Amino acid sequence: MIEKITSRQNRKIKEVIKLYDPKVRKEKGLFIVEGFHLLEMGLLSNAVKEIYTLKEVEGIKEDIKQYQITTEILQKISKNKHPQSVIAVCKIPESNTKISNHALYLDGISDPGNMGTILRTALAFDYKTVIISKECVSIYNEKVIQASQGAIFKMNIVEDNNHLLTLKESGYQIIATVLENSVPIKSVNPKSKYVIVLGNEARGVSKKVQEISDLKVRIEMDGIDSLNVGVAAGIAMYELKNR
Repeated sequence: MIEKITSRQNRKIKEVIKLYDPKVRKEKGLFIVEGFHLLEMGLLSNAVKEIYTLKEVEGIKEDIKQYQITTEILQKISKNKHPQSVIAVCKIPESNTKISNHALYLDGISDPGNMGTILRTALAFDYKTVIISKECVSIYNEKVIQASQGAIFKMNIVEDNNHLLTLKESGYQIIATVLENSVPIKSVNPKSKYVIVLGNEARGVSKKVQEISDLKVRIEMDGIDSLNVGVAAGIAMYELKNR
């Protein structure tokens, strides 16, 4: 039976709102998604713990607790200007030690929209492992989740600054996207196992990571000297996957 919550000061509501804090998310191992599409993705991945909704959602397993809330409470919980009618608390999945043959390493991506776009594109092009440096924006930031369109539920995401060197030692080719002293990406025939490195929006790939890389590549272009990192990620993934 669904439980009703009518007070904005309810303890459960306060606990949900705290999950917007990255430290609390990490401590609790939980994060928030909003909308029926993301709820569905979470349910398919068995990640949903609780549902907060204006109207009971049908077909939900009994072990997933539902709370019927008011519009005022929804507006308090939601970070969207126009809140959707359902919010879910989901469990953060554990990282898989098995890395896909084609992977990404994100070196300090700071914009949530870019991060979400990269994750969504990576899933579309079958790059199922994404390694996140600790300098990156949290992948469980609400804007990242919205931009990823639920890709986070289908990917192996690893947060580890040192994992790139470990992969190199195990035979992965490390390919950094760098404008200077690089070769055109169209000229590259990658190894069967490789990692594409994408850098911070303003600073690019760090010198430390460049030193680890086996190869530096660039996307040739006319009329402008750089691309949005989300766009560059899509081009790089597509080009190398089809070699």
